[in-house]
Amino acid sequence: MKRGFLIVWTLLFFINANSQDITFTKTVGDTATTYNFINKTYAPVTLKIAKLKEIEFFIKEGETICKPEDSLIKVISIPKRLVENDSTFKTEDFINVSYSFGIRLFKDSIKSHLYELPFQRKKRYKIMQGFNGKFSHSSEQSRYAIDFKMPIGDTIVAARSGYVVHAISHFTERGGREFRNKANQIIVFHDDGTLAFYVHLDTNGVLVKVNDYVKAGQPIGISGFTGFTTKPHLHFVVRNFDSAIPIEFKKQKNIGSKSGVWIKN
Repeated sequence: MKRGFLIVWTLLFFINANSQDITFTKTVGDTATTYNFINKTYAPVTLKIAKLKEIEFFIKEGETICKPEDSLIKVISIPKRLVENDSTFKTEDFINVSYSFGIRLFKDSIKSHLYELPFQRKKRYKIMQGFNGKFSHSSEQSRYAIDFKMPIGDTIVAARSGYVVHAISHFTERGGREFRNKANQIIVFHDDGTLAFYVHLDTNGVLVKVNDYVKAGQPIGISGFTGFTTKPHLHFVVRNFDSAIPIEFKKQKNIGSKSGVWIKN
């Protein structure tokens, strides 16, 4: 049984290491061990399981939506004989498991909204990189992201009200692309289904917890220098599922359209 634990630990390490509110449970039976996907947050979560090569065990392949505070039962089932008869068996050789918060929204269901700036009043910061920035804002997930040049230790506030669905602050390192998944961050789920990401926070720099309701302008985190970054800054982006969307701010509607400018709140 110990070997079975180690096999699935390698497969699910990313999910379990990043959130105790998005996790798996396992049920050990006489013929197989099955895994259930658990979503304890107030947002829907899309589970993604892709087959890498032919397998002899059951998976719920493709994208499956898990409702808020709900679960998906028996998404993976591994026959006992595979674990007992093959000491080299590794699930990550056969399948890839990941998840994304939210579901894909139709454009007309996304509310028109003017955002608050994600920092305190009377503060001003330079935009290091705006929309479609060549350094790291060319992907679908970051196309409309804004990087505010913010020193370590400044206060980050919610740009829009919503529920915290992800909050992680234990990372300490920063560097190149290999640190992409090691950025401390907060994700807030809005009432229209969009999600705001506040990224590169300080170690232990999260002031909220999962399922907290935060109001626009409320302090939620401390700026830092973690993850894929060369300078301390706040990476702020709003997404429809896994695609960044253009946004406008109350203070000035065209913020983000140009890099190198100073923005005052």
